[in-house]
Amino acid sequence: MVDNNNFALKTNNVYVHYGNKMAINNVALDFPKNEVTSLIGPSGCGKSTFLRCLNRMNDVIDSCKVEGSFIMNNTIDIYRDDLPIENLREKIGMVFQKPNPFPKSIYENVAYGPKIHGVTSSQSELDDLVKESLHRAGLYDEVKDRLTDVATGLSGGQQQRLCIARAISIKPEIILMDEPCSALDPIATAKIEDLINELKENYTIIIVTHSMSQASRVSTKTAFFHLGNLIEEGDTSKIFTKPDKEQTNDYITGRFG
Repeated sequence: MVDNNNFALKTNNVYVHYGNKMAINNVALDFPKNEVTSLIGPSGCGKSTFLRCLNRMNDVIDSCKVEGSFIMNNTIDIYRDDLPIENLREKIGMVFQKPNPFPKSIYENVAYGPKIHGVTSSQSELDDLVKESLHRAGLYDEVKDRLTDVATGLSGGQQQRLCIARAISIKPEIILMDEPCSALDPIATAKIEDLINELKENYTIIIVTHSMSQASRVSTKTAFFHLGNLIEEGDTSKIFTKPDKEQTNDYITGRFG
């Protein structure tokens, strides 16, 4: 018998339309706690659209209609009308494809969310939280002597780790990552992947990636999307070595995509 308490988020009967165009077709996918799930598939397959459903980023698109069941921690309907979006985004953070630090200091980038959400009650508590978040993002030792410098002066990889520190500073339960390494060089990518492996001890991570090798390295579960359909999902090792569907095998082996 499946223990529902082991899942951070469960989705079912998910449909997404942009106007008359269907982008997601009847997807059901569950996300285990403290694991990394990769969403893979060719460009335009719906994986990023699906990811953005998970913290209601699609709400800002007028033509977008989302249907289905999205249940967090077996109790919270994240599309409930009376659930404030800001409360949801405290629990489900997001890191985007391109690093997007605020044009503020390194310190203020991390402190901004906790200030807005009232996470801390004193300056010293805020200072400790900023330091802890930068440590967890593997960045503190590189920036500890220049916390007042403008964050846009950091390298691309450092900026992305800063964005991860910013995301975890408000103590979310789930972190969504949409192609977090696509704009980074191989060295910076390796640092982000190492960080993902460390973060899963405390967070549930859902990552969209075009990189098959990255999905195989960082995730315990993989879901393959194609043309808005969830073709197959399961343990990453099985998906990459012995998938059930021929379509999955064709994509993994590079026959299409």
